[in-house]
Amino acid sequence: MSRSPEPETLVDLAQDKVAVIDEKGRFRYLNAATRKLLGFDPDALVGTDAFDLIHPDDADRVRTAFEALVADGTAPESPLEYRYATADGDWVWFRTRVFPPSETGLDGYALSSRDVTLEVESRRRLETIASTSPDVLWMFSADWEDLLFVNGALESVFGIEPDALERRPEMFLAAVHPDDRPAVEDAMERLSDGEPTNLDYRIGPADGRTTWVRVPSRPVWEDGEVVAVTGFARDVTDEYRRERQLTVMDNLLRHTIRNDMNIVDGTAERIADRVEDAVSATATEERGIVPDELDLAELAADLIDHAETVRRVADDLLTTAEKQRGVIDLLRHHEHPQPLRVAPLVESAVADAVDDRSSPTAEISVSCPGDVRAFTHPELDYAIAELIENAIEHAEAAPSVEIEVTAPADRVKIAVRDNAPPIPPAERDPITDRWKMDDLRHTGGMGLWLVYWIADRSGGDLAFDAGADGNEVTICVPDADCDPGDSTVDRTHPVAPDARPTPAGPDAGEMTPVVSSPPSDVEVAESTSADAETAESPPSDAGTTQPESEAGGAESADPGPTGSEPIDSGLSASETAADLDGPPDSPPGSTNG
Repeated sequence: MSRSPEPETLVDLAQDKVAVIDEKGRFRYLNAATRKLLGFDPDALVGTDAFDLIHPDDADRVRTAFEALVADGTAPESPLEYRYATADGDWVWFRTRVFPPSETGLDGYALSSRDVTLEVESRRRLETIASTSPDVLWMFSADWEDLLFVNGALESVFGIEPDALERRPEMFLAAVHPDDRPAVEDAMERLSDGEPTNLDYRIGPADGRTTWVRVPSRPVWEDGEVVAVTGFARDVTDEYRRERQLTVMDNLLRHTIRNDMNIVDGTAERIADRVEDAVSATATEERGIVPDELDLAELAADLIDHAETVRRVADDLLTTAEKQRGVIDLLRHHEHPQPLRVAPLVESAVADAVDDRSSPTAEISVSCPGDVRAFTHPELDYAIAELIENAIEHAEAAPSVEIEVTAPADRVKIAVRDNAPPIPPAERDPITDRWKMDDLRHTGGMGLWLVYWIADRSGGDLAFDAGADGNEVTICVPDADCDPGDSTVDRTHPVAPDARPTPAGPDAGEMTPVVSSPPSDVEVAESTSADAETAESPPSDAGTTQPESEAGGAESADPGPTGSEPIDSGLSASETAADLDGPPDSPPGSTNG
């Protein structure tokens, strides 16, 4: 019968480092793997403090765990992971299990340490990716009752802290837009049943700012059973915004071209009819038949009037083309919002608005605290000038425009009030109701879309109020002074795209501002009056529709795609991107309930 090997020989053959330490943490024994893993001679370490070679960032944690073991004699439920020094000054990651004397019968505490350096480094690389990813990476149990993992992007996208979601996993569902929640719940059930899903839906309340997310998800299978569900949520709000902007521009341009070309076609037909009548009358007279008296002066006046109509419509089309080009340049201009003083922007907007010498005389008053700063897109003065020009152009009496800047709470509000007739709901609804594209067929101008997009890109919103005495349109943007890290930029003339948009016709409506904080007292007030030569302003421009009577019926723009519902797998955002912005402060994709 062969002799059993010595236990020490077997321990030295082990790949893991095996050691015994006393209650003070001093080495009493180390196996041969110590030399392979650390480069130290095992006998040289006997009698030294085992904790001296632990990484400083890990030493206190490991020592505290060991002291707790010595105090109560109970081994920790999970192994300890920490860095340990090598003879050449490097570090290895150990995963160590500690066995108290009560379990081993040894005179000391046995340590079994495995080198997990590659595993830990791989895991830490994944953790770095997860921690720096803008996407929300997540994993839940199959029944959605336990959160297994989520990265820090959760807070920026869903507005929920990871710790809070870990305590209450159902919180993420409460963050989903109410209209989209049923579709999300259905996708959750299908995931739990083992079906992969891909869903676009909105995050945010029904009456507030929302974010579009795209969430591909997969079940995790083990032994033929779904044990978890995992996926990621990506913010695709900008994608929806771009799609929406392109759709709006396409509809508006087609609408304007069709209306204006109807006018040109109808006018050309009337010119042809009048000329044909005159030629017929002349031919009849030459044959000796006395025709009705031909009024050459009247004929000339009619032809001149018709020619003027064609010229005016052609000018309007050129204006529309220039405005659209300027708007596209603006949308492509990726300059980010920045802290700007509002007073110089208002001053620049007023100067631009009254620069058109064809505009009627207007009285413009400005009330603006000199120290107010807004965190806004640099083209904010375009938006203000657009509202002022609309007010001047569409006033039936002498134009009167009042601009008031206030800074309630954490917002800056720029209200433009006029004495023009209430703006028709057909011009306002596509903006206030946001992304119901079937409403777009009723609007004909880019004016308020331009204003809205500037406000939206600044993280703000647009609100309307209309009454018998006139309209009030309010641009609401963040207050720069709420972020002490911002530095002020004083810009009287902000950088602009090469082709500046030409102001359009009226776009506004009867909506109360969504952000309704009490206005602050006006600190500085100044009043300016702008006089311009009185001339007939063109009845048509990029912001207005042509009257049906002038063209024999104006054709409405084709409605764009509709759909504020969540988008399921198989549908791209571009196919269902009709919903972009919900009510106040809302990114593309939300609806007004």
